[in-house]
Amino acid sequence: MLGKTLAKIDWFYPILAVVLIALSALGLFTLNSIFKGVNTASEFDPQVANTKIKIDGDNLNKAYSAVFDKQILRLEFTQ
Repeated sequence: MLGKTLAKIDWFYPILAVVLIALSALGLFTLNSIFKGVNTASEFDPQVANTKIKIDGDNLNKAYSAVFDKQILRLEFTQ
């Protein structure tokens, strides 16, 4: 009886190993593709943005003063 049990091959573990190896290969391929995409997206080509930028100093100063130099309203509570 023991001879028949040992002669019979249990296919669960070899199939599990093959599936895990395939999934790990797929995961590595996916991560490699994602990191290549992030690396490509982070590269900046100065030829693309070859325009000259003009900054209006007066409007910039007005915006700065409107944000940082505004008066703070204080509320006084009386009883």
